[in-house]
Amino acid sequence: MISVIIPVFNGEKYLDECLSSVKGDDIEIIVVNDGSTDKSEQIAKKYTNQVININHAGPVVARNIGLNHAHGDYIVFMDADDVLKENAINIMYDNIIGFDAVIGLRSDFISPDCDEIQTETKTSSHGVIAGCAMFKKAVFETVGNFDEELMCGDAYDWLLRAKKTNLQTKEIDDVLCMRRIHKSNMGRTMEMREKQDYIKIIKKHFVGK
Repeated sequence: MISVIIPVFNGEKYLDECLSSVKGDDIEIIVVNDGSTDKSEQIAKKYTNQVININHAGPVVARNIGLNHAHGDYIVFMDADDVLKENAINIMYDNIIGFDAVIGLRSDFISPDCDEIQTETKTSSHGVIAGCAMFKKAVFETVGNFDEELMCGDAYDWLLRAKKTNLQTKEIDDVLCMRRIHKSNMGRTMEMREKQDYIKIIKKHFVGK
């Protein structure tokens, strides 16, 4: 089984499209409702009976809670405003055989309701977890969960820790997930916190090494 874990906080605007893109064989969808006050819970329940309600604690805590409830042997994380490409989960599953993780590419798109945003769409390099990576659940027993002291950059921090355990990773050139660019992206709303957290990560992994 493959567990797809999606934290959401007041994500009713995009959650339906996100969840409708999650397709594959033998999957469970786990939505961690991070204290939403909108209709996120109701939307999630249209797609899964595994909706975990928590007091608002942020996406990192929500991801860890989802991971602790997962029944699958394989794990995929998604952000609630992103969209998987067709057959993304099956592509990842076909490529993870013999590896601990498979990581593909993620491409940006400007949300249709935000045409005032002017930016070039781009395809990311390997290394982004949300929506374009699959992991054996067992690797989290070795690497540990995401660092809950971080609000941003937790995926990068986790990958740095994972590399120290000789995680066997396969990188593929398929675009697996479309990242939605809109006015409420964390990179826009939490710019200062993002900088602070990346400084923490740099000090943790590189300073004095």
